[in-house]
Amino acid sequence: MTPETEQSARGSFILWLLDKSIPWHTQINPSRKAWNISVRDFLNYPEGSLGWSLGQFYVCQGFEPIAKAERHDVFHVLLGYSTSLTDEGAMQFFLLGNGKPSFLTIGTCLLFICLFPLQLPAMLKAFRRGQGATNIRHWDFRALLAEPTHSLQHQIFTQTHVL
Repeated sequence: MTPETEQSARGSFILWLLDKSIPWHTQINPSRKAWNISVRDFLNYPEGSLGWSLGQFYVCQGFEPIAKAERHDVFHVLLGYSTSLTDEGAMQFFLLGNGKPSFLTIGTCLLFICLFPLQLPAMLKAFRRGQGATNIRHWDFRALLAEPTHSLQHQIFTQTHVL
């Protein structure tokens, strides 16, 4: 996908739809609690920790945390996907392959297939990458904020098979 895709009508539509769906998505998950942590608070975590890495992500992107959507940003940090349109799509395919069948994940994947069919091979690669990774669907990321980011990434992408 070329960088112009985000400027295309299809790319703009998906970005607009994702932006509008985040508040709705956070409201339909009553069990999800806001972390109530500011960028400054994240940056006070030990350097190299998930919390600190998340703070760095927010600073670099010029974002503020969205209440009840912090997990989404953790996925960017841990899985190595940027916030570009292509990487947003790939990250959703990764999550689907990893066992996260939320309405937002499935909807984004379906939209990507319909609007960017030429990207299907790259999206399937991300899906398979998710299948091959440790399932993180039920991880409590807030409880892991003080853990080293690289250790968590190692746990996700290195599977030990017990015979």
